[in-house]
Amino acid sequence: MAAAAPVPPRSFYYEFETLKGYFAQSEDSTDEAKFDFIREEFGLIERKYDTDTDAEKDQGQWSRFERFVRDLDEKSGERDAIKVLFLGRHGQGWHNVAESKYGTKNWDCYFSMLDGADGMIWSDAVLTEVGQGQAKDVHSLWQQLLPRGIPPPETYYVSPLTRTIETADLSFKGLGLPHDKPYRPYIKELLREALGVHTCDRRSTASHILKTFPHITLEPNFSEPDVLWEADYREPRAARQYRLSQLLDDIFANDDGVFLSLTSHSGAIGSILAAIGHRTFALQTGGVIPVLVRARRVEGQRQKPPKEPSEAPPKCKEPPVEV
Repeated sequence: MAAAAPVPPRSFYYEFETLKGYFAQSEDSTDEAKFDFIREEFGLIERKYDTDTDAEKDQGQWSRFERFVRDLDEKSGERDAIKVLFLGRHGQGWHNVAESKYGTKNWDCYFSMLDGADGMIWSDAVLTEVGQGQAKDVHSLWQQLLPRGIPPPETYYVSPLTRTIETADLSFKGLGLPHDKPYRPYIKELLREALGVHTCDRRSTASHILKTFPHITLEPNFSEPDVLWEADYREPRAARQYRLSQLLDDIFANDDGVFLSLTSHSGAIGSILAAIGHRTFALQTGGVIPVLVRARRVEGQRQKPPKEPSEAPPKCKEPPVEV
């Protein structure tokens, strides 16, 4: 695990499409500022499906939705795939507290490059008590909906940052999941927040992650040091969307599951939503948005954007005077 092995170029990629009419968050009429995914039970829209039968008319909405989605996937062509992605943002971390304390401008130009200050540590930030509570709220929602037919994820993909692993653990451990669908967090390097400059987005070493979270599985060729993070270059938005699109290509090519969980970050989720043609939808810390996605395989290689200047603003030479 001395270094990450280069990813061989694929001979194909996927074009993604969000299927609307199934989750409220996908609808243009939904106000993201007022929407409460806990109260709305992940936002599944009450409706009828083509697969509904008289024998199933009394089944719950989630059970009928699962039948519809699996039928849709089975009827897809060889080049197509259907998946439901539960995109979860980590709960509040100490970096979120620090940015609120110092202000975004001061955070971006100075404090984000420190490991911590004023008694706070935000390098590879851990969850605050508030963040832990947010993840436990997600746990309670799953606990409430599982007996009512919500299909548990078949794979749990997690960013390698500490706050995302903590969030996934608090969300899914101890749910009483089916024996054939246990909670086994699978760490994906590309599922990270924007890379570079901010120390909160610099991951720990592979050995530290495994020692702290011995129940997780690292994907093959996961490097010991963080080889993606650079102290003086912040990943631009186009590069981040390309990275997350590559992640989706990997998942759709290699995971036969239909219902998947991805626990990550606001920027990563924003890039995933853009990649699948979903409307923008901001999540609060601890928020979850499910999306129904159709993918169509395309021959060739995904076009890589040219390298752009760092997205980080100029550094402040000393602590901002207003702090």
